[in-house]
Amino acid sequence: MQHRVYRFMGIALISFSMFGCASKLVDAENEKVLDYSMTNSKKLEIVNSATSKTFVTVTYLNPLTHEDVNQESEKFIVGTYLATGDGPTLPIMLQNFKINGQKALSVTPLEQGDLLLKLVPSSNGWTKYVLVEAPKTETIKMEISFENDRSQRVSATFQKDF
Repeated sequence: MQHRVYRFMGIALISFSMFGCASKLVDAENEKVLDYSMTNSKKLEIVNSATSKTFVTVTYLNPLTHEDVNQESEKFIVGTYLATGDGPTLPIMLQNFKINGQKALSVTPLEQGDLLLKLVPSSNGWTKYVLVEAPKTETIKMEISFENDRSQRVSATFQKDF
């Protein structure tokens, strides 16, 4: 009888360890995608006033190999978060997006549940996101720039991995 209990406990222990390893493999794949997206993200800060800033994150999606990212165009996710100090401040408006000096093909607002946002390492509920797309290019150095209603043109550069 005691032999059966030890045998059952041994089988249970082996089963639990196998399930634990299997779930670690799944998590490792997601962490790999997030690691790549972190290296392809830039954080910018725009000073609105003495007590207010807007934080902008730009993530270049094309270097990621993921089922939700096709390679038909150059894709960037741009997120804006207004951090206010004293007094009311209106949200900043980003406009006139350019990629490598060319006007962007499209700028599409993303909803909080959008599948592409799972590729952004720091996505959260209080940031507004847009997907910026431009024609596909073989240029190695990628530059995205935009204007805002409180300062001049802002830009961030990325490098493709070939």
